[in-house]
Amino acid sequence: MPQRYRLLYSPLAWLEYIRGLSARLVQEHLDWNYDSVAPHVRPEHTVLDIGAWDCLLAKELRDRTGCQVQAVDVVDKNRTDVPFRTFNGRDLPFGDDERFDRVTLLYVLHHSADDAALLREARRVLAPGGRVLVGEDMAENRRQRWATIAFHVWLLTFTFMGWKGKFRSIERWRERFAAAGLAIESVHELGHQGDRRWFPRNMMLVLRAADELLER
Repeated sequence: MPQRYRLLYSPLAWLEYIRGLSARLVQEHLDWNYDSVAPHVRPEHTVLDIGAWDCLLAKELRDRTGCQVQAVDVVDKNRTDVPFRTFNGRDLPFGDDERFDRVTLLYVLHHSADDAALLREARRVLAPGGRVLVGEDMAENRRQRWATIAFHVWLLTFTFMGWKGKFRSIERWRERFAAAGLAIESVHELGHQGDRRWFPRNMMLVLRAADELLER
């Protein structure tokens, strides 16, 4: 019997449907993030994934590009064999001699209570010539801002995932990055994940050390 008919009378069918939908969305989100980051990563790179959560993206990057990946987050939800460390959300657990060619902050900054400190730390551990890859929801105008906020209210309601930071326009992010010694090298608009119009529009901001860009 087709599942759509079972949904009319079977609670178990609904449970199966929700589990299947959740699994598809998780995989779609993983593919979306991989596709946005992979063009900026080469096999010889060392990558620091900040806010790695279950580390599935870190593993995907390592396995598919051949790069070396280190993951960090405020809680240990690592489901992989990727090297992982916890941190306090502010101070990265690396010495000044530990540097990375790529530092990823994918939809992390608007969850951070102190994104300025996190950006300074990302700059500190960035290797010469390296890039910081920032994924964020767009808030360039009132419509985008309200769509982004509405989506995160939905997330808060159903997944209890709130946000402590702010949604900013590109120019406001530029000012934020500059205070941490970083500058925008390029902006890549990614659109809506899965082409779902009720999802916020995403963007990838590629950053370099500000003094390196000035030397170009």
